[in-house]
Amino acid sequence: MKLQVALTSAEGATPVLRSISMIVPQVRLLNFLQSQVTGTYAFLGGAQVEAYVSDAVTGQSLAAAVDRRIGGRAVRTAAQWQWGDAENAMDYWAEKVASRLLELQGRGTAA
Repeated sequence: MKLQVALTSAEGATPVLRSISMIVPQVRLLNFLQSQVTGTYAFLGGAQVEAYVSDAVTGQSLAAAVDRRIGGRAVRTAAQWQWGDAENAMDYWAEKVASRLLELQGRGTAA
């Protein structure tokens, strides 16, 4: 199996403004209302990855995927460093791939 992965997008968060927009109730409400219009919260970071899996011998395509992760809105993540949301997304993908490979080998379960 041949796995090709590309990080196609990464956005840094705006740390101080992110913290303010998650802690101050009035700003949090405005940020929520803005997200309803635009589909995204302000000051969050995130990342997007594309993956392609093929048979290493024949080159036959086995799977392809695109996934995008945006930073969390929990107050406990308010003090995130600039690239923390992108790092969290990459950590998520690394754990997911490892658990899926173990599952395929019959040595684990999917997360």
